[in-house]
Amino acid sequence: MIASAEDRKSIDAYLAALRRQLRDLLDEDAKDIVEEIRAHILDKSSADRSADTVAATLAALGTPEELATRYRTEELLRRAQMSRSPVVIMRNLLRWGALTLAGVSVFLISVAGYCLGGFLFLIATLKVIWPRGTGLSKTVNADGSWGLGLGFSNQPMTGHELLGWWLLPIGFVFGTGLIFLTFRFGLWSLRKFWRPRAWG
Repeated sequence: MIASAEDRKSIDAYLAALRRQLRDLLDEDAKDIVEEIRAHILDKSSADRSADTVAATLAALGTPEELATRYRTEELLRRAQMSRSPVVIMRNLLRWGALTLAGVSVFLISVAGYCLGGFLFLIATLKVIWPRGTGLSKTVNADGSWGLGLGFSNQPMTGHELLGWWLLPIGFVFGTGLIFLTFRFGLWSLRKFWRPRAWG
């Protein structure tokens, strides 16, 4: 199908570089990807017999590194969609975030959700361990200004505590709920917005 020995040499060099870039995938998957790309190049070349068809086809695919990155990312995101681990989800959201603006947005929202949920859960736990130094307090200064503080201290709290033991259900329920919703949001976002890019 490819008449030129130079074209065959270019294709073989491209596919060898692609295969090296896919070394962290399963061997069978990497072989399938390389054969799929080979068939794509040959199909394009047989459809258009002009001299620069192979070079144009390889340029349209991108460098072997770029193409391998897309395939590796698609594989990671596919695994993340089947995962039940927030760590796996976040690692793959970070990878997605390196590629698209939507991925950056989802990653930042997820970081905020996990941090806030974890903080609420931690504060509720600390309330059990050190009730006098943990809570939401309101302090009024001599000049009439006031402030709110939510946190933990090894000293008894100053000011008026607003939530008291209500901090336990708020922290445990809302903290756990927020962590769960953030996890579900990450999975939903991967399914909804991630579309494997066609290599053309």
